[in-house]
Amino acid sequence: MSSPSPFIDRPSSHWEQLPIEQRLRELEAEVSRLRGVVDHAVDAIISIDCNGVITGFNHAAERLFGYSFEEVQGRNIHMLMPEPYSAEHAGYMRRYFETGERRIIGIGRKVDALKKDGTIFPIDLAVSEALIGEERVFTGIVRDLTEQRALMARLTLAERLAAIGELAAGIAHEVNNPVNAMINCAQLILDGDTDKTLCEDIISEGNRIASIVSNLLNFARDHAEQVRPTRVVEVIDRSLALLGRRFQKQGVEVLVEEVGEVPKALVRTQQLQQVILNLIVNARDALLERSTQPEKMIAIRIAALGSPDAEQVEIRVRDNGPGIPEALRARIFDAFFTTKKNRGGTGLGLSVSREIVEAHGGHLSVESEPGAWTEFRILLPAERSTESASQ
Repeated sequence: MSSPSPFIDRPSSHWEQLPIEQRLRELEAEVSRLRGVVDHAVDAIISIDCNGVITGFNHAAERLFGYSFEEVQGRNIHMLMPEPYSAEHAGYMRRYFETGERRIIGIGRKVDALKKDGTIFPIDLAVSEALIGEERVFTGIVRDLTEQRALMARLTLAERLAAIGELAAGIAHEVNNPVNAMINCAQLILDGDTDKTLCEDIISEGNRIASIVSNLLNFARDHAEQVRPTRVVEVIDRSLALLGRRFQKQGVEVLVEEVGEVPKALVRTQQLQQVILNLIVNARDALLERSTQPEKMIAIRIAALGSPDAEQVEIRVRDNGPGIPEALRARIFDAFFTTKKNRGGTGLGLSVSREIVEAHGGHLSVESEPGAWTEFRILLPAERSTESASQ
């Protein structure tokens, strides 16, 4: 059983009657006890002041980051952050003090961290704030997600391979049409037709095939991709290039709208494409298999959210299908939960998609009205403008 705290458990009158020396001994014992609890915690615990200066660094943090407390004490917390987090941290703290806007404090977030040896690794970061006297102290609890991320990478690859199988039939049709056109043009040339436009048609259709194959190879390639500024609408266009014509034959119309000036999102392009493909294929399946709507429509809307120096990119994918019952919505992001077991569903698509989005510091959610529509909403961090980044 833990000893009582002189700060909380002792009556103030009794505390005030103690000799100064005894008060000091009890205070020192309490501080030592609390330090022992923190130092022997399983998770890394780091404390900073309101300027971001490191004031606490437990043993788990030393093991995780490779620094001793003496090496980090008095230095800024951004030394433990890779770009772009390192450059943005001061601005985030300033905005928090000025506006109270919380992006991590009291919320928690998956981000990347930086070890002493230069290794960048994923962490789950939960930050709390306390007022000690007149000083604001921020304490972060850090959990290493390296093993979890490796497992998710394997699940992501498995889901991507399943998606390639789904795309294969459509790709065959996409390639077959231009191949037939090229054969017809070549036959006319062999028959003596000298019209140069036939050669131009062959080149055009060949380029079309090359584009289709390139899109598929980029999606299928298994490689360590870095986060970089990316125009979301271009990722969506590449995704639709793999599915668009097949959707047309199935009577599914896809509308893409980019609202105003949308900043680039900080993403791994291949992973974002995997999320987009999963959402639009699911929407298509719902429209074809359970919808009696004469018009089968998927609407994709891309917009910017937030202030100029704290923007997010919002992607909404909505279909006018039958909707999702509330009981299913509660489980829809669970791993291995699927309503398509008899049609080859793995139950990993939405679970992996949410993990991908959250690994980018974003959020994936769903809303639905049974019998009317379903909408998935993605929020992703945006590239900061040059002007706001310099402030």
